[in-house]
Amino acid sequence: MPRAFVTSVAPNGILEVICPMSIDTIVRTISLILAPVVMITSCALFLNGLFGRYETLGTRLRAMHRERLELLQMVGKGTSAAGVLTVRIEVQRILEIEKQLPNMLRRHKLIRNAVLAIGVAISVFIISMFIIALASTTNSTLAPVIALTVFLFGTGALLVGVITTTIELYQSHSEVSYEIQHGLSLKQENLMQYSQLVDKDE
Repeated sequence: MPRAFVTSVAPNGILEVICPMSIDTIVRTISLILAPVVMITSCALFLNGLFGRYETLGTRLRAMHRERLELLQMVGKGTSAAGVLTVRIEVQRILEIEKQLPNMLRRHKLIRNAVLAIGVAISVFIISMFIIALASTTNSTLAPVIALTVFLFGTGALLVGVITTTIELYQSHSEVSYEIQHGLSLKQENLMQYSQLVDKDE
């Protein structure tokens, strides 16, 4: 492949810089440089969704922590039999939150790791654009190999982000399943007993 620029001395002694690249070569070079743009766009869309999920999960963590503190303040205030049963339900909720919070923190960390991986992938793809441009305008045999290696490294970082997000989604289903099953495990006897105690108080 020809070099981007060559120099020659004109008959009048003036040094001239000549660009031997044709318009077709320039267009092809630009096309090669823009090849990683598709991957960058995909990463940006993926990253946008991760940001939203990261913020939502963080808000949920703060809300559950606040709910736990409020429940801890309420426990022990019941004096009647109905109040004692209410306290039992509150204690069950506290135990449920204490079991869920560590798992949710791990999910929050997984999303953070996925965001970092996608950010690395975008940076690597941008770097690969410059290396592709260098490989297209020089006769170096090493530059194309480096360009391909860098591009594949960026693809690997993207794969890490996808796998991490998949793991987080799997764990999120487990968390929802646990919360629902734990709520359903509360026996209907407690509800019936609560109704009877309320009737007696009245």
